[in-house]
Amino acid sequence: MKPILIVDDEAIVRDSIGDWLRNAGYQVETAETGEIALEMVEKREYSILILDVRLPGKSGIQVLKEVKASKPHIKSIIITAFPSQGVADEAMRLGAVDFLIKPVLCENLERLILETLAKCENETRV
Repeated sequence: MKPILIVDDEAIVRDSIGDWLRNAGYQVETAETGEIALEMVEKREYSILILDVRLPGKSGIQVLKEVKASKPHIKSIIITAFPSQGVADEAMRLGAVDFLIKPVLCENLERLILETLAKCENETRV
């Protein structure tokens, strides 16, 4: 399985979600800015990106756009502490799997990851 990339400027969020997912058996990498995330995506394949909307520099929505343009098979889950219907609509239109509001319950995030990975597996079999 390809790793999951968590992109959030808050270390506590990156670490808590990362630790939870690592303990559940996932390979996890983290980035604190959109620019770093894009560099990482260029060099390595990821199964899922967990993207915060508000990042220094490029926003999570901009990262989503750029990743969809270069590697459309990578799935993205958007997280934010500042929900807005417009941003949620844009994220979903750009192909995000879901739009979650912080604080994110790790159980819900893990369930969403499992469902997303299962769909990806089924798509590659068809």
